[in-house]
Amino acid sequence: MKKYLLLLIIISSCSPKNNFHLNGDIKGLKKGTILLTKSVNGSEVTLDSINLNGTSEFTLSSFLNEPEVLKIKLTKSGIYDDEVEFFANKGITNFKTNLKRFSYESKFDGSAQQERLEYFNTMMIKFKEQNLNLIKNQIEVYGNDEMTNIISKELVNLRKREMYFIINFSLNNVNSEIAPFVASKFLYETNQKYLDTIYSSLDKNIKESKYGVLLKEKIVIEDQ
Repeated sequence: MKKYLLLLIIISSCSPKNNFHLNGDIKGLKKGTILLTKSVNGSEVTLDSINLNGTSEFTLSSFLNEPEVLKIKLTKSGIYDDEVEFFANKGITNFKTNLKRFSYESKFDGSAQQERLEYFNTMMIKFKEQNLNLIKNQIEVYGNDEMTNIISKELVNLRKREMYFIINFSLNNVNSEIAPFVASKFLYETNQKYLDTIYSSLDKNIKESKYGVLLKEKIVIEDQ
């Protein structure tokens, strides 16, 4: 029965209607279930899945109307283990990682949007590391009001630098879906004028994309 179900999944994945294909390899994985999902109106929908037993390689497929963010989710023995987010586009994307560091060492070779997202994520990790170091320093000088105040100001300035990086990144990528995606996801504490500026600067086709529409809705809601 299990073999029959797996065959159905593979046949579905190879449907000629699918225009996106993900070729994956998770080093060290011997048995588990891989799911390809996306967010639809706040809910997660499974686009494709496959059960692996004795192999680390797989192919998942789906139909995409436009570039959008998808997730690869891994479960073993029915228990959720890990996931990684990436920007998908029509065509073939190659994905490699290892079981022990699933999300940290994931590498994608595919869409131009994903390349820009990886650069963005790298910079955001650096901001996070700086923030953690400052918090660590603040704990170490506990009781020293002067040093605590100095570090508190550094934390505020770091947050400002992070915010301006996100704004500039969005404005430098107005011809890509990555701009409204990043702006709507990460600029939740930003002055409305920045969101308005980013949206107004988007190319016409990007304004009409999934994330362009989401950014516009975010601006409208926060204006109310």
